[in-house]
Amino acid sequence: MGTVHFIDTSVLVELLNIPGMNERYTEAKEEFELLWENGDEFVLPVAVLVETGNHIAHISDGNRRREIAEKFVHIVMKAIEMKDRWNTMPKLSTDILKAILTQFPDSAMAGTGFGDISIVEQFNDYWQNRQPIGKMRIWSFDRHLSGYSHTGGLSRRKNR
Repeated sequence: MGTVHFIDTSVLVELLNIPGMNERYTEAKEEFELLWENGDEFVLPVAVLVETGNHIAHISDGNRRREIAEKFVHIVMKAIEMKDRWNTMPKLSTDILKAILTQFPDSAMAGTGFGDISIVEQFNDYWQNRQPIGKMRIWSFDRHLSGYSHTGGLSRRKNR
């Protein structure tokens, strides 16, 4: 198994080529293709689905909005059905939601939003409960999220 990539909104909007949010489209597409060839897996956290869907709904060109919305639905359906190495984290458990709420006042003062905290908490939950073998990271163009990564393996599972 390759690396598990939690895809952030900053990357998904690029992969979908959303107008006005696609300055790094070529970079994102090329990296995605390399990761795909490597056999890596891709996870879409719930906040990314909501944020990206909102960005799509605000595309001014109706034809482009429809085209990108359909592409988005296609990717999310793959993730829901766990096809083609896509996966999704479609819900926030009560425990994760409480952890987010506990952090939110201080995080908001530091300029970190609720969605970003939820991505980190779902990332940590995935790592703790799904025990992927290999590497896991948040794939983001946002500096404050791009540093999240874990490395593990079979020995980590055996030592639990």
